[in-house]
Amino acid sequence: MGCANSKDIGPGPPGKEYTDLNNAYDAGVLSVYLTGGPLTAKDYKERLVSSEGTQTVFMPQSGYTIRYAFVSQRGYYPDAPSKANQDSFSVQTYFGGDAEQCFFGVYDGHGEYGTQCSQFAKEKVPENLLNNTHFAVSPEIAYHQAMVLSNNQLHRSEVDDSMSGTTAITVLVRGRTAYVANVGDSRAVLAERHGDRVLAQDLSYDQTPFRRDECERVKRCGARVLTLDQLEGIKDPNVESWGTEEEDDGDPPRLWAPNATYPGTAFTRSIGDSAAERIGVFAEPEVVTKQLSAQHPFIVIASDGVFEFLSSQSVVDMVTKFEDPQEACLSVVAESYRLWLQHETRTDDITMIVIQFQGLEDEAPQMALPTPSGAALDYSTRAVPSMAGMALRRLPTTRLAAIEGPGVSLEDLQSELRLLQQKKAAAAAVSVQHHQQQHQVMAAAAVVAQQPTADQAAAAAGSSSTAAAAEGGGGEGDAEALSPLWRTPEEVRLLSFATSTNFLFTSMSEAERADVFMLFERYPVKAGDVVVRQAEPGDYFYVVESGQYDVFVQAGMDPPLLVHTYSSASGQPASFGELALLYNKPRAATVMARTDGLLYRLHRSAFRSVVAAGGQPSATVRTLRGVEVLQCLSLTQLQKLAELMDEVTFEDGSYVIRQGEEGRDFFVISVGEVSCTVKKNLANPDEQAKEVLRLYAGQYFGERALLTSAKRAANVVASGRVTLLSISRARFESVFGPLQDIIDAESSWKEAMAMQREVLSRKTMASGLQVAQAQFSLEELSARGLLASTDCSALMLMEHKASEEVYTVRVTSVTDVVALNKQAVVMRSRDVTRSLEPSFFVPGVLKSFKDNRVLAEVLMTVGLCTLDCLMVPMPFDEASAMYIAASVVLGLEHLHWSGVIYRGLSAHSVVVTEGGQVQLVDFRFARRNEGRAFTLCGNPEYLAPEVVEGRGHTESADLWALGVLIYCLMTGETPFASPGDDELRIYRRIVSRHLAFPGHFSPAARDLLERLLQHDPTARLGGQGPASLRHLKRHPWFAAMNWDALMEHRYMAPPGIRERIYNFEGVAYAHFDPRAYEGDLSWANNF
Repeated sequence: MGCANSKDIGPGPPGKEYTDLNNAYDAGVLSVYLTGGPLTAKDYKERLVSSEGTQTVFMPQSGYTIRYAFVSQRGYYPDAPSKANQDSFSVQTYFGGDAEQCFFGVYDGHGEYGTQCSQFAKEKVPENLLNNTHFAVSPEIAYHQAMVLSNNQLHRSEVDDSMSGTTAITVLVRGRTAYVANVGDSRAVLAERHGDRVLAQDLSYDQTPFRRDECERVKRCGARVLTLDQLEGIKDPNVESWGTEEEDDGDPPRLWAPNATYPGTAFTRSIGDSAAERIGVFAEPEVVTKQLSAQHPFIVIASDGVFEFLSSQSVVDMVTKFEDPQEACLSVVAESYRLWLQHETRTDDITMIVIQFQGLEDEAPQMALPTPSGAALDYSTRAVPSMAGMALRRLPTTRLAAIEGPGVSLEDLQSELRLLQQKKAAAAAVSVQHHQQQHQVMAAAAVVAQQPTADQAAAAAGSSSTAAAAEGGGGEGDAEALSPLWRTPEEVRLLSFATSTNFLFTSMSEAERADVFMLFERYPVKAGDVVVRQAEPGDYFYVVESGQYDVFVQAGMDPPLLVHTYSSASGQPASFGELALLYNKPRAATVMARTDGLLYRLHRSAFRSVVAAGGQPSATVRTLRGVEVLQCLSLTQLQKLAELMDEVTFEDGSYVIRQGEEGRDFFVISVGEVSCTVKKNLANPDEQAKEVLRLYAGQYFGERALLTSAKRAANVVASGRVTLLSISRARFESVFGPLQDIIDAESSWKEAMAMQREVLSRKTMASGLQVAQAQFSLEELSARGLLASTDCSALMLMEHKASEEVYTVRVTSVTDVVALNKQAVVMRSRDVTRSLEPSFFVPGVLKSFKDNRVLAEVLMTVGLCTLDCLMVPMPFDEASAMYIAASVVLGLEHLHWSGVIYRGLSAHSVVVTEGGQVQLVDFRFARRNEGRAFTLCGNPEYLAPEVVEGRGHTESADLWALGVLIYCLMTGETPFASPGDDELRIYRRIVSRHLAFPGHFSPAARDLLERLLQHDPTARLGGQGPASLRHLKRHPWFAAMNWDALMEHRYMAPPGIRERIYNFEGVAYAHFDPRAYEGDLSWANNF
């Protein structure tokens, strides 16, 4: 595999980029190893690139020296003597400007454009790693995201990586820790002293079909694993005859697409290789962390050209003989070249870096690692993903996974707040013993592992009014009771200053900020107290008034590393943990008090009780919902209508309405009562009006005035002092448009639904009615492919064995649902899908069934893939994006008229059929529109500002997500996320709405996105209820769309989509077989 013809040196010592090897030859350094072959000494020299001798870097805080050198030799190919070196390498000392960090990488390109691929990876991998917000705290997570992001960027670049790509073996040395990330079959080897011997310890493991786990993984993705002899029928393809890698006879097992003779890769992971990606060749690295000690003299990283005929131990033995790393590199490369020509008529490209450590002592000096951003500290510390399961995930791992906070109403918040107050009062009644020992970094592991946190103490206090707060300091007993609280002006100034740049507080009004400052608690701590613990759910946001607080991050079984210290000494008061104000995400780090100090903390429930005030429908809205002519208005519109109504007062006997007058206003009685009187003959002044009806508070009259100016049929007279809410038809229409238009829009939607219902009914009768009526189990369905997967469910293509009909099936693991405590979420989603009529854009549920393993819904559609699968290698043209967006609009229109907020829109959750239909199928986050919702859920990159801020959201949030989707369709990226961002950075951009448009966007597209991505949800185009979507449909960007034809399923998908569908090779095969659940299943009775 030809796989460095460039070198990245960070801001380290000056010098030449490459050595002049003439001097090396004169000194006889190379001639010792050049023992024959077709190349002359001059030819051999011209193929070599080397460092300018051995380079030296001192690690000042860790107290040791790194000496390194590199050599890369272009391969010898008799049939292509001028073939470029496809290896690339990267050396960056002072990585990220940090004297304690060095980065080394070797990239082995392959295929026609392998050189371009390896050079691309050489540039992008370290860049993306350094820019990743998890880099300072969790390099393992950063490595995973950086590699996958580089892979996606290569797909979208000008380089044709369909049948070309590169492997990557990289080492990040940070202080005394080495982080090794491997994609492919290049290798990193650590030398380790054992007595008089120096043994090789592999820090990477070749990702090839020789590995049983990798072989099975790619098979699950649809790959055929065959040698060339098996492919050509010389050997039995059903017998795995290739043995082990050491026994390789020159015909290794390779990966082949189903019913095809490509791509033929001998590795199972790479960057690039988009064609092979469909059969499981992906860019997820395997990351190994190693603590360096005096027993580790050096690390070797090299392309597979070194290890083709040399074992790891042989390479270590050779390097050990040399004190100089460059001489060691030259020796190993020359020996590899000799062995290649001994066994082959050609040689591979051969690249090697030796990283030598001098002065490493067993006792590490204390050091401070790079200071992470506040955002990074609150990112979830997820474990390195299981490689066995990654093939099941269609969602790109560079994108943040969909999130879901707890469903909550205002009453829930108030109830939780009262419970919190009770816990505080109980905790305040007990005494707390504090640890008095001074904090020591070397003792951090034991303390961090054993000491209860404040959140644990709170839970203990809440479980029993007599329970003592957890020993170890920082217990809830030290916190003031939540109510009543009073913060002094000095405290308010501190809190105001500390939160002045925090997006969760800057979006508040002054009155809200004043209210929330009153809910902060004083929280004194002692040295050694654990304030928050890594991986535990967070409930509090903290502001530092005094003291020092160390931040530790622990990876696996390694001891915790000190990565940052918060202090009150800086000009800006320190704060941490703001993500806990949004939802109880596990903490990314442990924070421990180094000294005695004072914190202020704010509980999530207290914060949300302020921002969510007034979230439920008012009495006026409840009255409006009962007005017949207003039945066409959504709850969002009714809430807006209630806000628009003016309060007017009439004294006893005053006429509110006079019989015979032109109707102009609509009234709701707020306080008091009115009498409705009628005269038979208005022309007779002597006739007394007769009371025919009496109306009371909470009732209404004059509603027909919103539709017509017809004369009033009765008098309405105040009976005592009465307070009314009123709105004129002119004001109503200035906000909502004519009421008759809304009524007509609802009627049109109902007519369209009747037509779709009839068409879908005929299709069902023709294809699937017998299956739907039959009582069948999951065993009667066989898996055909995986469209998408989540934490506990999958969207599968499945075939009914008897009828051979193919269906899209939502299957959910009962065991995973219970483990994740998502029973209520699953049942809420099912309630929504059960209530929906099927449409062309929101497929209905043909049949549902359940057992103790799965809950399943058979959908009335056959999906081809999710939308993001068709966006590779490039985004859509504007005509295709318009078609997709229009289909989504009709899907959202159906949901909004049905009283459902979707909240699940993203490029990863929209399904495309073989006929080009675009459909909404992910209902994990859907809910009935029953007032403003407060759950933080959905894909973080698609969340509307009101969702992030926790102020409550309506169906208008779906229109924001539509704007994000349209932007993504035409660029391949979402507008508020950058590579490596965590949630907090994305949320900050969403709230601040820094929006930039690429130059290729048309003026109409820019205007549409400006109007969809409005911070004010009521100002969003189409965000004022389902009837307002008619304004969205009339936007100039949709001028070419025939909405009636699209609604009636008569509109053909544009060529840009049809071509991608035609070229799409199908989704990966996957088997969904969850474990049976043995517990109580009564919660799923109504599924």
